[in-house]
Amino acid sequence: MLEYALRGLLNGSVYALLALPMTLFFTTAATVDFAIGAYALLAAAVATAVAGPLGMVAGLASAVAASAVMAGIYLLLKRGGGEDGIRVALASFGLSLAISSIVLIIWGTQPFVRQTFTQVLDIGGFRVSPQGLINVAVALVLVGLTWLILLRTQLGRMMRAAAVNASGAELASIPVLGVQCATLLVGGLLGGVAGLLILYSSGMDFTASLGLTFIGFAAAIIFGIQSPLRCLAGGLAIGVIEALAAGYTTGMVTAMVPSFFMLVVLLSGQLGASRYSGDRP
Repeated sequence: MLEYALRGLLNGSVYALLALPMTLFFTTAATVDFAIGAYALLAAAVATAVAGPLGMVAGLASAVAASAVMAGIYLLLKRGGGEDGIRVALASFGLSLAISSIVLIIWGTQPFVRQTFTQVLDIGGFRVSPQGLINVAVALVLVGLTWLILLRTQLGRMMRAAAVNASGAELASIPVLGVQCATLLVGGLLGGVAGLLILYSSGMDFTASLGLTFIGFAAAIIFGIQSPLRCLAGGLAIGVIEALAAGYTTGMVTAMVPSFFMLVVLLSGQLGASRYSGDRP
């Protein structure tokens, strides 16, 4: 059981990176980007196609480029009077499907996987992949850096102000749309990083986009979407429970874990607008 839990913690750190962009965009625009899984998929596909370290750079660049498309869509919706966050969420979901289709057309049904390490480490009697430790280190650094930016910098205050009161923020000379679009680009970068970590861990195929998005959203909302640290806790929790489900039940039950978390949170009313009204710490 402890080995399953450890494996879940290693996987959950990557899930936190999928949840983090959703928290950032919610913090600045009061809605979510459901194309996160597609950014991860695209980064993995491009990194597989381009040989060497350049593939990682190309993968991250492709993920950021895809998020730039989402930023353009967001601008069009805002200028067209689209104030309802559900429109943005649905548009991002449509972009996710489009990216998955493009990946299928170009790369087909082949899986994307790269194994850097052929040996595992023995830590206290537990077999741990070095890549898993790298995943945890990267996740902790990025989550910690994001938390510091949101809470301790002027940029973080601008991001929170953009979501709390956009009109008031503009009167205070805060470029609200610019901040929100920049957040989408950062989300694309974080999604790309998550995709590369998954590529070098377990791999994925063209169907992974939607599943990764569900996992990221579930990790973001389970403990409250307003804090990067809660994203980390949510990702670790889902990773552990998913690993335990994989070890003691069937694969069908494992696939249901993120959806179950989302259902519980939504039914409990923890994602209601009143819960997140006012400043987002």
